[in-house]
Amino acid sequence: RPAGPGEGTAYAVNWAADADALLVVGRTDTALGHASLLRVPLHGGADVDLTAGLDRNVMPGGPGYPGALPQPAAGGSRLLLCLRERGCTHVYAMDADGGDARPLVGGAGRVVSGLSTAVDTAAFVLATPTSYGEIVTVELSTGREQVLTRHGAALGEVELLAPQEREFTVSDGTTVHGWLLRDPAVTGPTPLLLDIHGGPHNAWNGAADPFHPYHQVLAARGWSVLLLNPRGSDGYGAAFFTAARGAWGAADAPDFLEPLDTLVAEGTADPRRLAVAGYSYGGFMTCYLTSRDNRFAAAVAGGVVSDLTSMCGTSDQAHPLAATELGGEPWENRERYAELSPYARVEHVRTPTLVVHGAADERCPVGQAEQWFTALRVRGVPARLVLYPGGSHLFLLDGPPSHRADLARRVVDWVECHAGSGAGSGRTARAPLDAAHWEARLGELAARHRVPGAVLGISRGGELALAACGVLNKNTGVRATEDSLFQIGSLTKVWTATLIMQLVEEGKLDLDAPVSDVLPELRLSDPRALEQLTVRHLLTHTSGIDGDIFTDTGRGDDCLQGYVDQLITAAQIHPPGVTFSYCNSGFVLAGRIVEKLTGMSWDSAVKERLCSPLGLTHTVTLPEEALRFRTAMGHDAEGGQDPRPVPVWGLPRSAGPAGLITASAADVLAFARMHLAGGTTADGTRVLSERAAHAMTEKQVDLPDVHTLGDSWGLGWIRFDADGHRMLGHDGNTIGQSAFLRLLPEQDLAVTLLTNGGSTHDLYLELFTEIFAELAGVTLPQPLQPPATPAPVDAGRHLGRYERAGARIEIIEDADGSRTEGPRTDGSRRAGPRTAGLRLRHTVTGPLADLVPETVQEAGLVPVTDDLFVVMLPGSRSWTPVTFYTPATGEPYVHFGVRATPKVS
Repeated sequence: RPAGPGEGTAYAVNWAADADALLVVGRTDTALGHASLLRVPLHGGADVDLTAGLDRNVMPGGPGYPGALPQPAAGGSRLLLCLRERGCTHVYAMDADGGDARPLVGGAGRVVSGLSTAVDTAAFVLATPTSYGEIVTVELSTGREQVLTRHGAALGEVELLAPQEREFTVSDGTTVHGWLLRDPAVTGPTPLLLDIHGGPHNAWNGAADPFHPYHQVLAARGWSVLLLNPRGSDGYGAAFFTAARGAWGAADAPDFLEPLDTLVAEGTADPRRLAVAGYSYGGFMTCYLTSRDNRFAAAVAGGVVSDLTSMCGTSDQAHPLAATELGGEPWENRERYAELSPYARVEHVRTPTLVVHGAADERCPVGQAEQWFTALRVRGVPARLVLYPGGSHLFLLDGPPSHRADLARRVVDWVECHAGSGAGSGRTARAPLDAAHWEARLGELAARHRVPGAVLGISRGGELALAACGVLNKNTGVRATEDSLFQIGSLTKVWTATLIMQLVEEGKLDLDAPVSDVLPELRLSDPRALEQLTVRHLLTHTSGIDGDIFTDTGRGDDCLQGYVDQLITAAQIHPPGVTFSYCNSGFVLAGRIVEKLTGMSWDSAVKERLCSPLGLTHTVTLPEEALRFRTAMGHDAEGGQDPRPVPVWGLPRSAGPAGLITASAADVLAFARMHLAGGTTADGTRVLSERAAHAMTEKQVDLPDVHTLGDSWGLGWIRFDADGHRMLGHDGNTIGQSAFLRLLPEQDLAVTLLTNGGSTHDLYLELFTEIFAELAGVTLPQPLQPPATPAPVDAGRHLGRYERAGARIEIIEDADGSRTEGPRTDGSRRAGPRTAGLRLRHTVTGPLADLVPETVQEAGLVPVTDDLFVVMLPGSRSWTPVTFYTPATGEPYVHFGVRATPKVS
């Protein structure tokens, strides 16, 4: 038959000494609050709350919640029970019929688990700041303690750092108590981990913690670890215990952030290297804080709660959670649930986040972790999800030791990688190069962006990771492999620039001498431009020669000479040095200079002066050489159709110095590593002087359009400002193939992506954003987006026709200011922002017109400023900047696709 009242909550039960009653740890209602010790008679009579007025929580003990069942003692005249005091579980004694409770085993940093009594003695497990737990007895009459075991002797050589007790007063006057774990020998600001407990009604304490060994590991490595008991924590009274009810995150966020401000101000914590972690409610708060505050450089969210609405429908504690913790069901207060849910603001998260979760968690179902991880990944935030097979919500306490050890290692590795290691060193630990992970991401993203085949290469120091996916040719079905060759397009220009710099170092060439000194036979349409033209102009795309001339001058070794001879017909779109306009023609000229000064063809110079010393075995310049390898075929698509093989494999041989190298990802990275190493190969062979290698990276010219590629150009290299870090690189596009290369010299990191069609730029942007954020903690520049409300502009002055070789750009009226179209995630189009009454019509002309599926594309222009617009062309998923400007010569130009095109009518 039932004992006690019909309503209430019972957490644990023991017999009273007289066996006529039960000692129940629980409540006489189902409200949120402390557990009491209730005497429940078995044969009628009222229940008695023995702990009324104590204002402390009775702790019956359980995983993660130290304590013990209340025990009769001293022949039944007394009771021993565990209460929480400032986070620590202590033993108290009281008369069997209630009244005052007197501390029997207490003290800061001392935590009791388990309790047995016999006559005048009680035995229990006691943990202290320097001990994970020993069996101790205490005489009830005298309070004398005796330690009976020496389990910690096995760790005698391990120094456990003792935490320092701290208190912080936050802005509303609330006192927040906690502990700071830090090596006392360390001085100055250090990286700091804020670890948040679960519950939310659990509490940290000052005893040695066997479940969070990463605290001691990080402290030993020069970190500070902050453990706070915010409002909602146990051991500070009932009002504090319930202070976050219905206000998860909103009520207690200041209890974390303001103490951090204090530690930064006092010079304890480095504000650039703050990390946050937590499990269960701590996982919720980790997500909550990173969705509302970007101060953290790293986060670890475990046992995650990310969406309160779905949590209250799927958790095994769904209804109690909604009713007691959150103040009602989700449908009763949708706005409040959204306000408190981390997922409602996931788009604001910038913090690299490790998500860890038990795969069989029923308390916080695994979907909570999966949706948080997915959202971060889709948005390019560095994130990793680790699921522990069979793991319950408490796997970090009672799961397999291998899982618990793995979790601790991952926490250390993640925060060290993203928040730095070594007290005050400013160094950042390296995330491991996980080739399997990046191969999976390459495959997933290539499929999303309809890229038939791709190879990814990542090189960092002595580490190399390669990954391949898809097919080289959709007609043949030949699989792409790590050693497959792809056309690298304009990446070739950096190779040609390297050959030029070798000749400069050999004293055979002056960058600022007229090109006509080396090529006296050269004729241009503007004789004055010929007089001014230097080699530096060629390498920096400032020659002014119309750049997209792809005249086929044959397959012989004299093809570059023939190309140069016909440049007299090329338009001079601006005087040399006046502005930047991407120029393939200039690099063909540079290749011809290489031929004149070396006495060999450009192709032979590449082999002998670069490939041979670099040991490159999978790099070629001619199509007949590419036949010896697994080589990619380009693909293109009309409209929204799937990419299909293009009708022509490559460009004419005369375009070689501007874009005809075909190579494997490993060979591209070997070339990049030579530049990262200041001109030397892995075996020490010098290919280029350190001075010349450095000169290639220095700024030569600013770009009129800083949104399409980099912000400036070096000698061959594009220069990018990536979140304050200087990055180098180049892109390459040929007929249906695209290549990307980025170097981050400060971290000795190079990444390349070789592709054969589809939305290759979108693949590059999404994949490289993840790679550089996760491996280097660097945010790549993101494409310019249209403003929510387009700027009012004087659109009429931009109307007209702009033209150069290979392209005609017409800016025409769009009288009704119609809406643009943007992409949906499924590839369809949706209505976008309104235009400024202007449309851009782009027509491919000349020989290139025969090589593209659609020669004319048209779309509306959306204004950003008076002279800066964005356009989304049909088939694209991203916006392209369009910049109208007037250089020093006074003529109007449009800069589109990194090319300057003059207005002709």
